[in-house]
Amino acid sequence: MAVPYMGPDTSQTGAVMRLILVPAFACDGDLYETLIPLLRPDFDCRVVVPAAPDMAACAREVIDAAEGKPFVVAGTSFGGHVAREAAMAALGQARGLIVMGAAPQAAASREPFDRRRAAIEADGGAEMLEEMARAIVFEPEGRGQEAADVFRAMAARAGIDRLLAQNEALMTRPDRVGDLPRLSCASLLIWGEADTFSAPEAGRAMAGAMPDAEFVLLEECGHLPSLETPMRVATAIRARFVRADG
Repeated sequence: MAVPYMGPDTSQTGAVMRLILVPAFACDGDLYETLIPLLRPDFDCRVVVPAAPDMAACAREVIDAAEGKPFVVAGTSFGGHVAREAAMAALGQARGLIVMGAAPQAAASREPFDRRRAAIEADGGAEMLEEMARAIVFEPEGRGQEAADVFRAMAARAGIDRLLAQNEALMTRPDRVGDLPRLSCASLLIWGEADTFSAPEAGRAMAGAMPDAEFVLLEECGHLPSLETPMRVATAIRARFVRADG
């Protein structure tokens, strides 16, 4: 079952397309709080926070949120993996895919996820999450401080059960490199140039393997583009999908 995000109502009856946004590991709808108002004139924005221990179940939560309607799905990091799975599971229904910082490969090793699980079980993962906060954005002690603080606040309310479930889903995610040519919907891959969690080269290679994908590299940006530079993310999304929809 998806964890509800009690944020502002973002539904718009006159929106062009439903846009389902899936946050990163340990994050919630605040990851997109600044981005959503920039997209609201053109999209019916909904946030889904999956809390299932496998990617297929997480993807089903996204598809259920579409309520049988055509949709565009966007996700960051963990959410990007979920978004890709949802688009693959609903090829005719998914009209667009937006991935930020989530390469298509399976996890190379269980070891870092086992360590993360142990940390979460021991003390809620406080030290691990603080390390993530310092590394996840561009210049965490400079202009990225506000974005890092938003991540800290989201992680603090994530809860142990959701952290464990999302960690398990990431650890057991399928390898989708060979499946990328099946993703024929219009796609947009957005990467921070300073992303230390997922190399921009992986995003560029993924775009090259997909039939209809554009790759956008954001300078002076880390792993959470919608927090660090929401205007540039919104501009890229609207240029890709509002233009395509006419």
